Amino acid sequence: MQEVLKTAGVPARPKKRSATKSRVRPSAKKRVQGQPPVVVRVVSDSSASRHVVDLKQDEREKALADVNVFHEKPYAPPQRVTVDFAALVRASQKSKVISHKSKVISPNSGIGHWKRKTNYPPQAGRPYSAVGWRPFVSPITYHLSAIRYALHSTASLMRDRTSVWMRNSRQMFSLKRLAYATVALFLIAALPFPAIGYYYKVKDDSRRVVEESANAFLALQSSTFAALQSNIPQAQYDLNAALQSFDAASSIVEREHKALVYVMSLLPVIGNQVLSRQHLLSAGHHLALGNASLVRGITAVENSDETLPGRLAILRAHVESAIPQYEEALAQLSGVAERDVPVEYQQSFGEFRLLFAAFINDMHDLVDLSSAFESLLGSEELKRYLIVFQNQNELRPTGGFMGSFATLDVQKGRVLALDVPPGGTYDLQGQLDVFVKPPLPLQAVNARWEFQDANWFPDFPLSAQKIEWFYRHGRGATVDGVIAINASVLERVLGVVGPIIVEDRGLVIAADDAIEILQQEVETGADKIAGKPKAVIGDILSRVISRLGSLEPAETIRLLGEVRDALEQKEIQAYVHDPHLYQTLRDFGWTGDVASVPPRQDYLMVVAANIHGQKSDAKIEQQVEHQAVVQDDGSVIDTVFIKRHHTGTLGEPFSGTPNVSYVRVYAPDGAELLDAGGFTFPPEDVFKTPEAWYEDDVDLAGLEREVGVHPGSGTRITREFDKIAFGNWMIVGPGDTVEAYVTYRLPFAVFSGEGSRYSLLVQKQSGTASAFRSAVIYPDGWHPAWRSRDDLDLASNGAAFETALATDEVFGVVMEKIEE
Repeated sequence: MQEVLKTAGVPARPKKRSATKSRVRPSAKKRVQGQPPVVVRVVSDSSASRHVVDLKQDEREKALADVNVFHEKPYAPPQRVTVDFAALVRASQKSKVISHKSKVISPNSGIGHWKRKTNYPPQAGRPYSAVGWRPFVSPITYHLSAIRYALHSTASLMRDRTSVWMRNSRQMFSLKRLAYATVALFLIAALPFPAIGYYYKVKDDSRRVVEESANAFLALQSSTFAALQSNIPQAQYDLNAALQSFDAASSIVEREHKALVYVMSLLPVIGNQVLSRQHLLSAGHHLALGNASLVRGITAVENSDETLPGRLAILRAHVESAIPQYEEALAQLSGVAERDVPVEYQQSFGEFRLLFAAFINDMHDLVDLSSAFESLLGSEELKRYLIVFQNQNELRPTGGFMGSFATLDVQKGRVLALDVPPGGTYDLQGQLDVFVKPPLPLQAVNARWEFQDANWFPDFPLSAQKIEWFYRHGRGATVDGVIAINASVLERVLGVVGPIIVEDRGLVIAADDAIEILQQEVETGADKIAGKPKAVIGDILSRVISRLGSLEPAETIRLLGEVRDALEQKEIQAYVHDPHLYQTLRDFGWTGDVASVPPRQDYLMVVAANIHGQKSDAKIEQQVEHQAVVQDDGSVIDTVFIKRHHTGTLGEPFSGTPNVSYVRVYAPDGAELLDAGGFTFPPEDVFKTPEAWYEDDVDLAGLEREVGVHPGSGTRITREFDKIAFGNWMIVGPGDTVEAYVTYRLPFAVFSGEGSRYSLLVQKQSGTASAFRSAVIYPDGWHPAWRSRDDLDLASNGAAFETALATDEVFGVVMEKIEE
């Protein structure tokens, strides 16, 4: 309906419309003859004239609309309803689903480009194109989902605690006990002047308890810091202060207010807080006693004249006496509710409780390690070890080429003999009494398998047994174990003890250039001409051992930290005959085993062996990308991309040559090779033919079983260590980049009804520091529900993981099928 505004008369109040237009209304029948036409305007949107006052408003303003007033809570009459618990559980589970719709992982599509560039049979080729590395950005939806889950869990926990408290209160707080407590407090409050004085005394004593407790924990912290800095006098002083403060706080509570504490502990509202504070005081007291025993042990070790095994035994005894105190402290801490701790300390308290539990486990490990090292150092009998020095700049399966070795005799921690042959591992060439054929790739350098190439197996215990076998056939002697030490360990040790000066050679060996100087001396020094290129190794080793005997306590702690890191990163690997000692070392991951995996777990290990590449691995940067694509039927197709970049310069001493490496990719046993590409064979004329009368090596035949050869790429397929290995050659010149890949189907499926689990164990090759990326990609409709670690990056269709592969890594993800 449109309203008409006439040009004469008083206009009516308009209503708001969306548009306005004007016209002349042609009404000839109603027009008076001679009278001028009346001009009208049809309005659909207009505003009132400022000259017109509306005396009657249809809607009055509410002046107090924004004022908050009291309203009765809406009353809902009680009614009986039916609760569908199954539906509630399903709804709760759906609310916990991790949603990542903002990110999708796409498979790498670069394989087709590499198929055209596989140099098999051998032919000239150019470097291959780079692999596309796709970053994975964590979506906001995951964090929102995590927050919702945390809130939901907190609410459920509060409800559970309330219900548990109500049930327990009926058992713990009988009416008679509660009445006694209430009457006691009433009597205390009703007493006139003595009660007022007692009130002020309680208030003052409470302040003193808080101060003494705070001082005690601060003294404990200072004592721990001093102990880590090997400042034993300061650690002892702070421990005594902590014990005195805990005793003072406990005496105030126990002697003067024991009755009040008991009465208050019976009350349901504040009783838990009282008990929490008692547990906290008791925990601190036991913690201080444990630290005191530990500090006494460190002091006894420093003042002892015993051999190293004897000092380890002293330390082990004191740690064993400290552990019960620590365990009791942890038990007391478990009785402290985090909400009863002051707000500013609640987060620190929760973190400390978790870390303290891990600390107790470390103390148990320290006891086991002390016992193991006592045996390793000959606490009961003479021990002889074969030590092989590996150069990671010329990479081999267990960490590097074995250029040097030594035999070490120890008994009761004392070094009885240390022999470093000046000719290195080649000294055994003319002494071997066996003639066996080498593994096929090693025939590129030698027609006969010899001691210096014995570390062919990436499983160090098996390589160690082969090293020992060659040593026995060369020297006619046996050893109690084999220890492999990479050249990088020398850099770590020199970083602690400082530079080593070899006066008669005019050498200064420091941490930042030790390997380069030794390499130069071995390859071009005067001893090279005399046929003793490794003599310098013995000179430096004797000086390092002498320096280790005069370290300060702080330097000893630093050295132990470096040794621990070297063991964890496989720069030091050990194999011993003693089964108990070997199992202890293996439990700590220090034996370099190729790990066994469950039947439905993915596995990956990339192993490179430099053959004819000199020391060029010092200039090689390696990237490994692994992707597992789950098919619609639950089967999994893995693709491993290997990218190797040579940063050296052509002609540069030792490293300015092409890097020629035989690369093996280890996958779960039963994996089926589907495709491979990007590899390049060395020229055929570099390979040497063993003599017809050379024997096949029995160990090699048993450990490396031939499966076949991939026809398209020449990739060799073998079964080793309950794994499938795909082996082929990669050759990269200075300044160039080479990329290769293998694609294979896993021997298992990952679907199980509406759920799916996928996990991967990736092992590091000793002597390498590869950049590693992995992604698992699921079909549409599958979404992540759980991940094994926080640094696993989730997406809507899978997960991704990225790291610098310094140690072995494992991750897993649980997926669920959600109908869209």
